[in-house]
Amino acid sequence: MPISSTPPPTVDLICPDCRGDIDPESWRCESCARVFEVRDGVPELLPSAPAGETEERQHALYAAVAHEYDDVFPRHVAEHYIDKRTALVTSLLPFGGLVLDVGCGTGQLGAAIASEGFDVFGVDLSSSMVARARERGLVGTYAGVTTALPFADHSFDLALTVATLHHLETPERVAQTVCEMGRVIKPGGFVVLWDHNPSNPYWPILMKRVPQDSGDERLVPQAELLADVRTAGLRPVRVLRSGFTPDFLPLWLMSVWRWVERAVEVTPGLNVLAAHNVVVARK
Repeated sequence: MPISSTPPPTVDLICPDCRGDIDPESWRCESCARVFEVRDGVPELLPSAPAGETEERQHALYAAVAHEYDDVFPRHVAEHYIDKRTALVTSLLPFGGLVLDVGCGTGQLGAAIASEGFDVFGVDLSSSMVARARERGLVGTYAGVTTALPFADHSFDLALTVATLHHLETPERVAQTVCEMGRVIKPGGFVVLWDHNPSNPYWPILMKRVPQDSGDERLVPQAELLADVRTAGLRPVRVLRSGFTPDFLPLWLMSVWRWVERAVEVTPGLNVLAAHNVVVARK
């Protein structure tokens, strides 16, 4: 199913500084009168406080790699993981709904979810990445930070973040991001945390050679994710270890390897080596 050409439902935008409403025509906060910049068609709904050094490095890094980001991993491997994540979303919301992709990047995952009939919004620190997402038809995507999401309370049926939390250098920023995701979902809605598993031995090798990792990353333990969702007032409903397909796996092995991956995912003791920790929580 292609992405719909009709405008997405309206979601109220709020100022990351004062939480006042933002007028989407003038991009002016109705409370503090701050006017947000729109750069190359991307509204930059960023806090006015100066970014930290790590955030500045990440912003510069992603601006530099945005044009090649979609080609970092072989297409068959990237699509394999996109399919797994899309399947999880559709299992949680079988009748569609409003989805927020926190750390949406170039919109590869968001576009796949939208093609299943969902209305997808997104936020990413990098306006260069968001520009690529908008080119994919995801017009509800904005530049912003995960710790101060520019969306009103109770806006979405599901908020997910994939491979973003390990870019937040402190446990406090991870916890604040989870709290923000909980804030913007509706009662009964879902938060999905999907990130690198620190127990997987391949991540330290891979992260040294992909352009999107700078060395500032901190892999977040599953126990920390569970503690964060509970602190945010959410109830964990699924805890998974997912994925075991490396970037170097050839296409001709994929059909057989799916069985290997599934065996790793469901076998106690062995599944600690899976690529990702996945926590699904409900409000």
